Amino acid sequence: MTDAATSIRPARMPSARETAESLRAVRVIRRARSEGRSRGDVAYAVYAGIMVAAIVVAPILRAVVLYLAEPAASAVLADVGPAASGTVFALACAAFVALGGVRGPALMTPFLTFAVVGGGHPRRRTLLRPMVRAVLGLALAGAAISLLLGLVLVTVGSASVGAAGAFAGAGALVGIVCAGCWLLGQLASAAVRAGVAGGVLASAILWAALPGASVVLPWGWIAELFPAGVVSGSAIGPLLGLGVLAVVALAAIPLLLDGLRGPGLLAQAQRWQTAGTLAFTGDLAMAMGEFRAVPRRGRGLAALGCGGGRRRGGLVGVFARRDLVGSLRTPARFVLACAGCLGFGLLIAVAVGASGVAVWIAACAAAVVGFLALGVWSDGFRHAAEAASAPALYGVSTLRLVGLHAVLPVIGGVLFSAGGVVIGLVLWGGGAWLALGAAVLSVLLLVLVRVYDSVKGPLPQELMAPIPTPAGDASALVVAVWQADAVIITCVAVGVVTANVASGGVAGVAWAMVFGVVVGWMARRRVLAS
Repeated sequence: MTDAATSIRPARMPSARETAESLRAVRVIRRARSEGRSRGDVAYAVYAGIMVAAIVVAPILRAVVLYLAEPAASAVLADVGPAASGTVFALACAAFVALGGVRGPALMTPFLTFAVVGGGHPRRRTLLRPMVRAVLGLALAGAAISLLLGLVLVTVGSASVGAAGAFAGAGALVGIVCAGCWLLGQLASAAVRAGVAGGVLASAILWAALPGASVVLPWGWIAELFPAGVVSGSAIGPLLGLGVLAVVALAAIPLLLDGLRGPGLLAQAQRWQTAGTLAFTGDLAMAMGEFRAVPRRGRGLAALGCGGGRRRGGLVGVFARRDLVGSLRTPARFVLACAGCLGFGLLIAVAVGASGVAVWIAACAAAVVGFLALGVWSDGFRHAAEAASAPALYGVSTLRLVGLHAVLPVIGGVLFSAGGVVIGLVLWGGGAWLALGAAVLSVLLLVLVRVYDSVKGPLPQELMAPIPTPAGDASALVVAVWQADAVIITCVAVGVVTANVASGGVAGVAWAMVFGVVVGWMARRRVLAS
């Protein structure tokens, strides 16, 4: 689908009936090519979804509800719920705007994109089906999450049924607004997406700093609708405001769909098809690599400095500067890394100050956030893994090369996670040194896990062999564990260390040393084997 092809427009706008007939003909051709889903495929997908919901989702939801229904947890939920709901709404809008540049809601397969979108039919009709699915999915998800929280508060007697219903309706409206932000991100350029996301986050900070801004900002509207403490009749204004915002989003969808360009739609469709094929074959690293940002900024920054950088810090300074400049050439990833490490430290502070199951929940969430945040500063590990099988061009061994590339993630992770810990202590208080120690130890473990994950290599073919069990073929579970081994190790290590640091400190240091030795040995073994 070239620019020239997409610029051709018919002399007369096709009618809705002609568009429907064209779409029907394309679907017939698609089924003849065996690219579409048959009735059996749809039935199996529905059956699999029901079984997963009954076996996996339902027990998890039940455990979450039972935990939130406890007196201590429900009191915390009622206390921080309004602020958290407004913050989540703002973050979701900014995230969906950014996500639109990678994968928009109005997306089809490359064949359908070329055959349907490349014609002269209005895109408000040809792309309507995937957009409707996105709007309904986000609306249902928002309503379900809001209803779950509302029912918990109703069960413990902190809210009325009407307040919970109003909050569920607000959740559905929030989902519709997020769908509009998602489509806006798909249409807008990178600069516009960055400006919109930055404006949303700035307005959220303004709302948090000035309580009086709740009247005019939607983040304050959803906070006022949180079931705990809602007075009868006070929910009409905020609910009406969210309703108007959702109507505006729905009214803008046809205009935004018509503004989408064929080359951009086809590029996204081809990228997702390639990533899906790689993920289906078990190569998740290559699949995620399809979405890695291409360096476009900072071409004028010197990666080595004057004289090769050897005058200041030797090789350590050379590689630290090289990795820092490389990360700055993808500014969005760099900013997300800084924000992610701040969030990691904040969650560690929450985990150290919590008790019971909440410690593990916060610690595991921190582990995942920290592992993802260190990705942009850990690109050097992939370079070391690729150089392991080549001659030593830098005059250093592979293990030393890995150590040199570890300088930036260690320094950046420790500095920004310490900042997150300080923010958490200012907000909630607690043991400063314990939280700071847990964050530093966890960052060191995360860097080791990053080294271990960077030299993983392709999926071993022997893992694809069937494993018959009374419950069916278990090979898919083995593949899933192999793909997620780094995340699993991260959650276990950070959870154990944080829980032990919170209970005293000495045991946490001992566990950190144990995990460090084990993960370091596994990473060294992989590096040498490559």
